[in-house]
Amino acid sequence: SCPSRLLVGAPWDGDGQGDVYKCGVGLQNSSCAKANLGAAAPWLRSSAGHLGMTLVDSKDGGFVVCAPLWSQECGTSVFSSGRCVHLNEELQLMGTIAPTAQRCSTYMDIILVLDGSNSIYPWEEVQAFLGNILGRFFIGPGQTQVGVLQYGERLVQEWALGQHPTAQHLLEAARNLKRQEGRETRTAMAIRQA
Repeated sequence: SCPSRLLVGAPWDGDGQGDVYKCGVGLQNSSCAKANLGAAAPWLRSSAGHLGMTLVDSKDGGFVVCAPLWSQECGTSVFSSGRCVHLNEELQLMGTIAPTAQRCSTYMDIILVLDGSNSIYPWEEVQAFLGNILGRFFIGPGQTQVGVLQYGERLVQEWALGQHPTAQHLLEAARNLKRQEGRETRTAMAIRQA
């Protein structure tokens, strides 16, 4: 016997959000009904999900529809985590199937050790260098975090990792950084502390 329906994955439907169509088969004037998953799965609205690229029968008589290329922005990078939804036979959303746990990993923690003794002049060039290097990283919680130690005769922690959670705050702090001064340059002490 012929199947009474055909499911069609349409991964480029709705500006790349993707959707699924249920079509009648073998009947005269048969038509297709759209599942409208974009309305049911709000996470599709923010990025192209390509839902419908994978379509499988589930054990309970429903369907699992996946977007294996669904990606999440992670700072300046993007990783593909995939996303699936569970549909019943009427193509109604029964739930979202969470992808394998994946999060934006911290790119790196950076501790900058600055010589603030009298042997460094002019200080404005140090501030400009600091602003230039910091402007190249994606700064934020779960991303790159920056701390600064400044030394001369003594060591001062100017700011700790994560103290400035955005690039804007960090660059402002770099512009306002004052020089320690001092006649001694205790580089080894600063490196050990860092």
